[in-house]
Amino acid sequence: PPLTSGPSGGRPWKKAPYGPFFFSDSEPAAMQQRLASQTAQVTLPEREKFTAPLLLLPGLWTGSWAWDEAAWAFSQRGWACWTLDPRESGIPHGRAQDTLDGRAARIAAAAAALDRPPIVIGYDVGALAALLAVERMPPTAGFRALVCVSPLVPRSLCSGRGSPLPLVRLAALPALLWNRAHPPPPRRMARTFLFHALPAAQQDALAAKLQSDAGAVVRELTRNTTALPAAPLRCPVSVIWGEDDRIVTSDAIRRFAATLQAGEHSYAGQGHWLLSGPPAAALVGDVHRWLVHTLGDALLLPPEEEPIPAERRD
Repeated sequence: PPLTSGPSGGRPWKKAPYGPFFFSDSEPAAMQQRLASQTAQVTLPEREKFTAPLLLLPGLWTGSWAWDEAAWAFSQRGWACWTLDPRESGIPHGRAQDTLDGRAARIAAAAAALDRPPIVIGYDVGALAALLAVERMPPTAGFRALVCVSPLVPRSLCSGRGSPLPLVRLAALPALLWNRAHPPPPRRMARTFLFHALPAAQQDALAAKLQSDAGAVVRELTRNTTALPAAPLRCPVSVIWGEDDRIVTSDAIRRFAATLQAGEHSYAGQGHWLLSGPPAAALVGDVHRWLVHTLGDALLLPPEEEPIPAERRD
């Protein structure tokens, strides 16, 4: 599309293909857009290079902000990124009434609302909810691929540990019993289990952003058995995690990947949080390469035609 002047009359801006969005040709821009019944944070590249957008799903106690750094890095490589925020759930009685099945339904609705079938990348509980959404998609409009980052795996795969979520504590019992909002872990616990592989200042900054989540979802993770979709899935699947994850053991995640017949990739010395700093850069690069290798030429948009120089126009 033709370029128009930016709002300050400086750098040119280009119209995005998804709706009333405008973004700079010089750097990606993030904005909010309604997607089905939810709010999505959208990060668009200077020039989109792929036939599938990325649908990014955050984990427990987080929101769309969790993917900000990785979404920007993906957009630098030509990906259009849509990040869902679980706090905008459209649930009549508030977020405390949320369930895994409800999240899966909203992920499926969001994926169907995009103009092209997306590649879904779920972090933490977002990975598990995305798996449950796979079977909700129509055969002609399923996910192009699914990437599970630091997934919270079903309890049945966590042998040797009573709970797959050690951040659940006695003070949260009312949230588990009566479907109330489940408070985030206190700073010391978050630093120990979620962010321990990061610099101390970054640990504190991330812990301060955590917010309450649905008690019903946490109860499903810690007390119930969640049935995974039958393998092989209708799309390629990859599972990525840090080998020093203190939320879910590497053995449990490997059993999870084997159950799904999924590809595996792990990072030595990294913990549960892979969405900031050097781990995020490595994650983006590895996911990008896996997607291009797995989906092949069908993933690539044709390059834009070069404009004809004025002196050659007749």
